[in-house]
Parts: sequence; structure tokens; C-alpha cells
Amino acid sequence: MAITAKDIASIFTGMDLGAEKIAGNFNKLLEENIGQDDQLDTLNNKTLQVGNFIGKDNPDLNNITMGAHNFGFWEDGKVPANSNWPKTMQGNVGWGLILQLGNGTGSKVQLICAAGGWMFMRIYAGSVWDKWTIVQTKYEQ
Repeated sequence: MAITAKDIASIFTGMDLGAEKIAGNFNKLLEENIGQDDQLDTLNNKTLQVGNFIGKDNPDLNNITMGAHNFGFWEDGKVPANSNWPKTMQGNVGWGLILQLGNGTGSKVQLICAAGGWMFMRIYAGSVWDKWTIVQTKYEQ
């Protein structure tokens, strides 16, 4: 069963918009519309998952999971040098989004969309990550 706009609006019924009320209504909606059709596994396995934040405390890109991951490196913890980040980014501040398609030991692709218009891509095939490629960007005039 598909979730409709009316279902989404039902989350906010009763004008008691406290966080607990909204969370409870949202969970009820999911149970009624997803759980009954046994679609929760499909939803979890076939949609893009939002992952963990990547930063100075967990900068390793070789072991992230499939999905979208925010990242940020600031003055007190720049992108690590001699790491698995693109060489152009190493030793600098940077923030943006990483998309990974694929998991496990099969083929995978990572795409970095970074502030300043930078885009990088690399592919995992066989048993090793390929070098980072700068994706050409051109700004509108």
C-alpha cells in the first residue's frame, strides 16, 4: 500500500505537535502502511540509506556502507594526508556528500560532491579501489 499525502498529514493531527506525538504518529503510519505489506525489508534494502557522518574521527573511505554520507573536515581536523581521500583534498578543509553504490566485496562506486564545485569518483573492482578521478564540472554562465 502506498503512503499518500493524507497519510503524511495524519502525522500532525490533533495539533499536539510535540516530538513524541509526531514520532508516535509516524511509527503508526509506517506500521500500518509498510509493515502490513511486508515492505519494510524492501524499503531497507532497495532505497538509498543515509549513513554516518564522516570526519576527523572516522575518515576511512574504504569501509563505508552503501548510501549517502555527509562529511566535513575543518581547521582542527583537515582531510588526512596520505589517506584514501583524493589527493586534491588531502591536507585541506572540505565538506559535502559521499555517495556509495554497492557493498561488500563486489563492485562499488564512490562519488564525492564537495564544496567549491569539486566532484571525484572511484571504482572498486576485483579486490582494489581504483585511483580517484576528477569529474569535470562546468558552471553556468
